[in-house]
Amino acid sequence: MSDVSLYPPDADRRLGFDTVRARLIGLARTPYGRDRLESLAPSSDPEVVRGRLTRAGEMAELVRTGEPPSVREIDRLEGVLRRVQPKDAAVDGEALLAVARVLETGRRLHDYHHRRREAAPALWEIAARIAVLKALEDRIGRAIGDDGRVRDDASPELLRISRELAAQQGRLRSTVQAALRDAASKGYATEDQPTIRGGRAVIPVRAEAKRKVEGFVHDVSASGQTVYIEPASVLDLNNEIREIELERGREIKRILQGLSGHVRHHRRDIERTLDAVGHLDALAAAGRLAADLDALVPEVGVGGALRLRKARHPVLQLRVAEANRLPDGERSPSVPETVVPLDLSLGDDAEGEAAYTLVITGPNAGGKSVAMKTVGLLTLMAAHGLPVPAGPGTRLPLVTAVFVDLGDQQSIQDDLSTFTSHLTNVRTMLEAADDRSLCLIDEAGTGTDPAEGGALAEAVLSRLTKRKAMTVVTTHIGALKAFAHDTDGVLNGSMEFDRAELQPTYRFRAGVPGSSYAFEIADRVGLDRPVVKDARRLLGEGKAKLEDLIAEFEARTTEARRRQDEAETRLAEAERTQKDYEQRLDRLRADADNRRQQALAEAERIVAEANAAVENTVREIKEAAAEKEATKEARERLDEARARISKRKSKVDRRQRSRRPAQNGAEAGPAGPIAVGDHVRLDTDGPVGEVLALDDGEALLALGALQSRVDATRLTKVGGPPKLGRTAARLAARTPGKSRRGETRSAAVSTARVRIDLRGQRVEEALSEVQRFVDEALVGGVPSVEILHGKGTGALRQAIHEQLRARPDIASFAVAPPDRGGDGVTVVDLA
Repeated sequence: MSDVSLYPPDADRRLGFDTVRARLIGLARTPYGRDRLESLAPSSDPEVVRGRLTRAGEMAELVRTGEPPSVREIDRLEGVLRRVQPKDAAVDGEALLAVARVLETGRRLHDYHHRRREAAPALWEIAARIAVLKALEDRIGRAIGDDGRVRDDASPELLRISRELAAQQGRLRSTVQAALRDAASKGYATEDQPTIRGGRAVIPVRAEAKRKVEGFVHDVSASGQTVYIEPASVLDLNNEIREIELERGREIKRILQGLSGHVRHHRRDIERTLDAVGHLDALAAAGRLAADLDALVPEVGVGGALRLRKARHPVLQLRVAEANRLPDGERSPSVPETVVPLDLSLGDDAEGEAAYTLVITGPNAGGKSVAMKTVGLLTLMAAHGLPVPAGPGTRLPLVTAVFVDLGDQQSIQDDLSTFTSHLTNVRTMLEAADDRSLCLIDEAGTGTDPAEGGALAEAVLSRLTKRKAMTVVTTHIGALKAFAHDTDGVLNGSMEFDRAELQPTYRFRAGVPGSSYAFEIADRVGLDRPVVKDARRLLGEGKAKLEDLIAEFEARTTEARRRQDEAETRLAEAERTQKDYEQRLDRLRADADNRRQQALAEAERIVAEANAAVENTVREIKEAAAEKEATKEARERLDEARARISKRKSKVDRRQRSRRPAQNGAEAGPAGPIAVGDHVRLDTDGPVGEVLALDDGEALLALGALQSRVDATRLTKVGGPPKLGRTAARLAARTPGKSRRGETRSAAVSTARVRIDLRGQRVEEALSEVQRFVDEALVGGVPSVEILHGKGTGALRQAIHEQLRARPDIASFAVAPPDRGGDGVTVVDLA
């Protein structure tokens, strides 16, 4: 039941909503969806409308994402549900098959919306009402074939009877064929195939020989030349088959009664499913229409502003879309290629002021009526809960009444002239319109003397404006342009006209009155120039000058808007270009980061090789038992490996510096050679350390507790003048690059540990850990280390001590004092 009044009652048809409704109904797939759309009525209740729009918007989004629900065509079930009500009812197989199809459709919709219940919760509320009766659906499917007949295997008894019937029919065919062959051999039969008459198997026999064939006559041909006789030999078989067929019919009826009983039991569930399926089907049609129109869910509310942003007349947009799908030769030239969008505001915040009446002027066929109808049609669509073809920011007030006075409504039957019909509609508006009404008046003030008609129009619009009724008027009456300019709450608006081409552009301009361009159009269609000139003179100099001023103002406004559009286009292009460059920069940065990560990975491999070389060298020194010649050769190989690795690492560093410009110039220190004691940064974004020593282009660098030899070209000063740092001062008395034994220190970073915890490990694992631990300590120059093995049974401690005794590079070892762990810790002094 609608709570929105329409004046006249067919106002929705006059606005074109009947075309929208017809398109919607055509998009529905089920009779129940079509029923719902045919009865759909507008509402002024915000909660009702917002609920409708939310559901339609969710469905439109599913359609746009390419995942629309699949709704199959189903039959009406009202008759079936009535026929199953008697207790012993047995509806036919086709009716039961229709029930199964409805159950399947409902189940599929239920499952579809259940999977999308988070994305479309409003639709799930409807789908959740569907009764999923899979057992009944399967029961019907097992018993009824696709042709609507009961399947032979619907029950064990029916299967037995059907097999028996098939066997008897086979024997009957053999017997009757034998009787026919015998009759034919004697010249009695006229055909070579048996036939059926009255449900009995018979053979065709010549009329003159009918007494020579034993049996019963069942029929005679139209010519009387042939009689159809049931041979005596098949009489008993025919009787037996008839009895079996009757038995089969009783079993089929029993099966149908059982299935009908199940349908009767679930009648309420099925009715609820039909209602939900119809609702979802109607919403799916609304979603498909929204996708076709590129429509969105508008903001709605009671009162407030009416805002249209990039709105399009839906019927015109559908016509344009259909025309654009036709081949060029079949396309009507009267249909435009695109729909010019409409931007229009009324209400509390229209163009920065409270305006409730809009007076639209401009040339004939310029789009005035289309603009006005767009306002009415989109208002009706929103009230019906349908997305509207418009852009973001669109808002439509929910009205309780729509008043329409459109076109030539002259009625011969009621003896009403155009003007009288117009006044009748206006009188209804003045009697009933209020601040929740929408009034649409086409060609206000026409049909009578322009001066009198204009005065009447002013008086009517003044009263509607005071009531805050949302009103849109089209007119050619010049006095109404001045009225709109001088009256609070009334706005001027016009449809743009290209004076150079003498063609309408169909663009709406708010706040600007329009000229009718009667003289310009008269010139264009070829009216004699003297006639047009005389018309201008007769109009009066002042009036003609006013029209010229309006036209000039329109032209300048059009030019200003054109320049604004160009500026906005250039701004958009600049923003796109900026975004493109930002994306390119992001890609370059990502590429640089990727290259840096690759370089760091390569550096890590270099360091790993260096550590491996150190471990191999230490192992060779141990295995050679400190023989001088072997030790010397191992050291030489170590130096070669160090030089080779340093060269590769320098190459990586140079490649990195060439790819990344220095980013730390602000912290760079003074120019000049690096000296011992300088604080320097390693690479562009590496750590800061202190130079301990310089030797042939290489620097010994202290990085916290670590030391490393690096190419001096990788270093950048970050501090003040050269000074001897604490680390350098500590090592100043020692030969640069030498260990405490005077041997050349490895280029590998010293990261040696001084304590290891082996508790809980097996003996084999622990001994392997001790081997690596002591090797690292020797390379790192650590004087002593601690091995935490725990007390336990003492087996692990004994095994470790035996390994330490076997190493020539261990000076001594002993258990720790009680305050440092006692028997659970072994202290090792390195040679």
